[in-house]
Amino acid sequence: MTEFTGKLGNYKIIETEDLTKTVWSEYFNESCHNLSGAYEETLHNYIHGCKVQERLNHNINFNVLDVGFGVGIGLKALMDQLASNTKSTSIVNYYSIEIDEDFLLWSLKNTFNGHKYQVLIEKSLTYYQITSAQKSINAFIFIGDGRKSLPKAFHSNLLNMVDVIFQDPFSPKKNPDLWSVEWFQFLKSISNQNVSLATYSSSISIRKSLVAAGWIIENAKGFANKKTMTKASLLGEIAPELAQQLLRSPSLEIHDK
Repeated sequence: MTEFTGKLGNYKIIETEDLTKTVWSEYFNESCHNLSGAYEETLHNYIHGCKVQERLNHNINFNVLDVGFGVGIGLKALMDQLASNTKSTSIVNYYSIEIDEDFLLWSLKNTFNGHKYQVLIEKSLTYYQITSAQKSINAFIFIGDGRKSLPKAFHSNLLNMVDVIFQDPFSPKKNPDLWSVEWFQFLKSISNQNVSLATYSSSISIRKSLVAAGWIIENAKGFANKKTMTKASLLGEIAPELAQQLLRSPSLEIHDK
């Protein structure tokens, strides 16, 4: 099968250069990953970008929010890290969102073949719980618009305060709701002080949105052909040269309509 149809239109399956698959969405007119390598990009941007192994090495329990489940490579990479670090005693709660339930079902079948899952409805929220052979990880994917489902999940005690954020939705031009000042303010409100956020985007607008929402941003090397990516935290200070770059740019932060 090279394509399938979901609630948001057609999806085309694409093999990337590291031989792992990504998906192109007709609705967003964009692929979920860099075609240089879906899995390698996830490792670079999120596993290394958020220092996941460092937390595992120190046996720290932590909660991960993956903004956009998509193909599920964020969860797959996280499971692989836990499996390879046999000395770690960390317990990880993984949370994600997916607006198209049909896409999620495709990902569960193709990325997580062999893993059991159940569909739960609680507090008017539909979510999937994936059961892994690794007892060290609990995975929950909330269905629907993340701007609505995540606040509801948090206030219903279905989502814990997070320590790691994979900010990985479709691009700001295609999906601005998940890149606005208001969105980043919400993420801050559900984050612990030691939170690490990483994203593939280095757009001045999203960096200004993060800063306006109270995040401290950091410039970092991008994956493959991308020169830079963005990391953010709630502690420390922004580098003076990066602050000056934001001040000089006429680009504006993104706000909800």
